[in-house]
Amino acid sequence: MKNLIWLFLSFAVLSCQSKVSEQKIADSADYDQFLQAQPSQQSLETLNEEIKFWENKLSSSPNSFTYISKLAGLKSRQFRLDGSIENIHISDSLYKKAVELNPFSNASLYQALSGNSITKHEFVEAKKYAEMALAEGDKKTSTYYLLFDALMELGEYQRATGILNMQENKSSFDYLVRASKLADHNGGLDKAIALMEQAFDRVKADHSLFSWAKSNLGDMYGHAGRIQDSYNAYLEVLNKNPEHWHSLQGIAWINFAHDKNTSEAKRILNKMKAHVNDPQINFILAEIAEYENNEALSTELKKAYYAQASSPEYLGMYNKYLILLEAEDLRMPDAALTRATAEQEKRPTPEMYDLLAWSYFQKGDHKKALELATAHIENKTSHPEVLYHLGVIFKMNNFAKKGNTYLKEALESTFELGPLTTAKIEKALKS
Repeated sequence: MKNLIWLFLSFAVLSCQSKVSEQKIADSADYDQFLQAQPSQQSLETLNEEIKFWENKLSSSPNSFTYISKLAGLKSRQFRLDGSIENIHISDSLYKKAVELNPFSNASLYQALSGNSITKHEFVEAKKYAEMALAEGDKKTSTYYLLFDALMELGEYQRATGILNMQENKSSFDYLVRASKLADHNGGLDKAIALMEQAFDRVKADHSLFSWAKSNLGDMYGHAGRIQDSYNAYLEVLNKNPEHWHSLQGIAWINFAHDKNTSEAKRILNKMKAHVNDPQINFILAEIAEYENNEALSTELKKAYYAQASSPEYLGMYNKYLILLEAEDLRMPDAALTRATAEQEKRPTPEMYDLLAWSYFQKGDHKKALELATAHIENKTSHPEVLYHLGVIFKMNNFAKKGNTYLKEALESTFELGPLTTAKIEKALKS
């Protein structure tokens, strides 16, 4: 169980990047082999065989908490492989049943439920299950790390920092990953990368951990403007794990946001779309279509994304993007405000307050947006999209100098923001 904890992290890198080179990075010859093959089928078939095996075992012993918990873990793995949301819900229900039947410590089961909750962006639940695991009295170190993950997402930074400081082994993979996350939150992207590199060194011989750690480094390099390093990291992962869709998506983003090669980005994303049920693919394709001035297709893709991602079964997993679509493209300001208010109440982080302020701004209440920006967002995050919103909000409230400062700072992160938002920032600076 301990070795699975890292899989549930929602590792959001929030820092700005340095100036990006204009030289083309991606070369289809480097990754064509991963697009031509159908790599996930074999892994899915193997996993399905395991699931069938344990289902047969369970049918003969329906009250075996061991068989139930084993099957729950496999369904969670299945979700990560194919993106089918029902699998994570099945996993949850099985773990809860195992808790009822288990005559021993439930620490591992509560850890798994906490991890599933983080995957679903149900961070209040994640915190609750982590605290229940702690109350069992064993496996405390790994549980504290899960609690740290939940607290960071809930904006309880002081308590999260305290948990990290109390850990004795400050050279373990689990510690270094969390220390990297905290450093990034505090605006130290270079320090965060250095810590993540140390974490990777601890697990580079571990096939399962290798892909997660290296692909996260790929994301972080991109946010730091190190696009070549980012590209190389994704390729390294794909060479070991051809079904690592996150790395392929990272290469698609490099093609689009850096190389401006939209046809290649679309080729990769459409290949992914045929194999994994991830709503986010349509969101990126919609952005590319808008960049190509294909407004009809962009609108169609946004509506398709909204219909899928707003389904109750996805809970709050895509609320950030739903709020942005409601506030801007779909012209549903009241819906955006309702969703943003609920999200902010659950997660009072600067990023959630930003979504609330932006919803008010898009609804036309510029004064309320400014109040929220001043009280809860300004000087509390370095996320480039938040800086863009701050810039616009301040400019529209007659604080042009401060607004331009934020806009220029956001403009340092053109790769992370993408061509569309970059164009909006440049336009706002000229206004």
